[in-house]
Order: sequence, then C-alpha cells, then structure tokens
Amino acid sequence: MIYAIGLLAALPAAAQSVAPRSPSAPVPAEDAAAYDAAFQETLSNPADPPTLVKFATLAVKVGDLEGAISALDRLLLIDGDNPDVQLELGVLYFRLGSLEAAKTYLEAARTSRRASAEMKERAASFLREASRP
Repeated sequence: MIYAIGLLAALPAAAQSVAPRSPSAPVPAEDAAAYDAAFQETLSNPADPPTLVKFATLAVKVGDLEGAISALDRLLLIDGDNPDVQLELGVLYFRLGSLEAAKTYLEAARTSRRASAEMKERAASFLREASRP
C-alpha cells in the first residue's frame, strides 16, 4: 500500500533513536495529551492506517512500546507484507528484549520483496545484534 512509504518512513528512525523512557520519568504534558487524543482516535478509527501510524509514533515517543506494537500489528492485518511495519515491529520487540519476536519481524522485513536495500540492511543489522550471545 502506498500510504506506508510516506507515513511509516520516520518510524524506524524514531524507534531506534528514542531512548526507552524510564517508567518513573514524567511524560511532558503536551506529549501525554497528544498520545491520549491519538488513542481516542484509534478507538473511533481502528482500521485507519494514518490513525494507527500517528498513534504508534506518539506511543513510541511517550514510552508505550506495547501500545505502538498493538497499533502496528493492526496495520499488518491490513497489509501483511509491509516491510516498513515489519521492521518497526522488529525494532520495538528488540527494544523490549523480546528477541525471538524481534527476529521473526526483522527476518520478514529483510526478505520482503517490497523492502528497499537500505531497509534490508537495517533489518539485517538488528538481526545480527539480536543473535549475539
């Protein structure tokens, strides 16, 4: 689907560069408000790709990696072979320490015919890291 290229392009970079928020670290009020509004929007539009991407992006920003994963999983129900989504899910599971789940999604992104060479290399890089003893 065409929406994925433009809307998800920033997600992998966001997931990789945003440090996990400490559970005790306060979320800035504006981020919390935007996150809450995006969550409410997902309740109204649970199968709308732009809504899901917006929520996933904000969820990563506030440290709700599980929420981001949930939204991205719904995107895969819409477009099951979306390497952007698969890569992002792999990165998020990697950040959570769920390495087997991360490997599954990263491998799917790495082998997708729709993935760019750059995306395949990023997936391979995370796979190498996830496979270290």
